[in-house]
Amino acid sequence: MKQKLLFLSIFICGLYFSQNVGINTADPQITLDVRGIPADNTKPDGLIAPRLTRAQLNAKASVYSAAQTGAIVYITNIAGGTVASTVQITTLGYYYFDGTVWKSLEPKAGTTVFTATLGTGAGATTNFTAGTSTFVTVPLPAVVKNVGGGVWNAANNTYAAPVSGTYIIKSTIRLTDGSSSRNVYQAVNTVNSDIPDGVWQTNPGSGRWTMLYTRIAYFNQGDLMRLYMYSDGSPATVSDASLNISLLSPN
Repeated sequence: MKQKLLFLSIFICGLYFSQNVGINTADPQITLDVRGIPADNTKPDGLIAPRLTRAQLNAKASVYSAAQTGAIVYITNIAGGTVASTVQITTLGYYYFDGTVWKSLEPKAGTTVFTATLGTGAGATTNFTAGTSTFVTVPLPAVVKNVGGGVWNAANNTYAAPVSGTYIIKSTIRLTDGSSSRNVYQAVNTVNSDIPDGVWQTNPGSGRWTMLYTRIAYFNQGDLMRLYMYSDGSPATVSDASLNISLLSPN
């Protein structure tokens, strides 16, 4: 007991007097730096989040608010019903609290894992210009949703698939009002090229024109998806674009 109290006292003092705290290291490189002991095969390494049943988390629902945003738990049992904050807990596993509801850290079948847009829908506003007769990636600066572990690279406008599986992809490109007629190509893939799964359309050259695209395809974990387009013969001024990626079934 004395040893436990001494360790606890040292740990609390470390928290108070030091910016960084280390476990199994005297040189912590971040707020809490926990080092494993890989050379000792008799001891397991790792961190264990609080383990609760869904029913137990239901009972604690009233104590979670915006102040607990980012909390992580591991659900060990989903027997019984749900409350408003646990309605998305449908399988065993890790969940994080977003300030309102608990969400899975792992993508699930049928879940929209990524949504992003270019503009606000104002048809007269140019938010991106695609060059003449070249494949270009469309920027999507407004990320609305990104769950399940996929990584969005804002510099390259690519989304890394969180798991290997079959995805359904929906995207749109809207030219500015009154854009001249030309052939436009749209696709979502890992490279900017004319693939059979892309679509060609011709805008009418008057009014507002939005091009829709849907694709169901298999991607490996880590594959970099991007929305790209091709404007034939003249530059294309784009007022808005969107990308929606849902996981149909993990492999």
